[in-house]
Amino acid sequence: MTAGEDIRPPLRLVPGLGWSSGPSTVDRTRRGPDLIDLIRLVGRRPGDPGEAAAECDVVVFETLCVPEPLRTPAYALALGDDGGDAFPRGARFFLHEAALHARVGDESVMADQLDALADRRDVPVRLVPFTAGHTGVLRSSFALPTGRRQADVLERIALDVASSRAEFRRWAAHYRSR
Repeated sequence: MTAGEDIRPPLRLVPGLGWSSGPSTVDRTRRGPDLIDLIRLVGRRPGDPGEAAAECDVVVFETLCVPEPLRTPAYALALGDDGGDAFPRGARFFLHEAALHARVGDESVMADQLDALADRRDVPVRLVPFTAGHTGVLRSSFALPTGRRQADVLERIALDVASSRAEFRRWAAHYRSR
């Protein structure tokens, strides 16, 4: 290195977030949607029509585990979490079927968690089945405001709430029978 050479990392464009010299949340290991993701994605950009950020509906999609605010204490403990966060008013949750196969804890923990999802009446939890196929916009977990492309795709391919509850119950029975 010569004197006066710049050793800072080059700036790069992070899609949807602007310029950054450090890792974005997309580049880091994730345990779920980060608060900063919600602030950046739900927040109003200058010139955007619509309501204030606090009034936006949020869509949360998880691929391999139950979203943090919906976890039972035993499930959260098995993942090494300290408990679930409160979810934003108007949040809707989508869970990929892969999360039903990725066992967390023992069979009892999984069965209780899936029964808890089936019993939720305060927030919709919908299942995205393997039969929906692969859509490029659903490569990883995310939290986005309603109306984004990913949210629209989820609305089309996920099971309805009643069918999702039936699948959660069926999988809970499967874990209990093992």
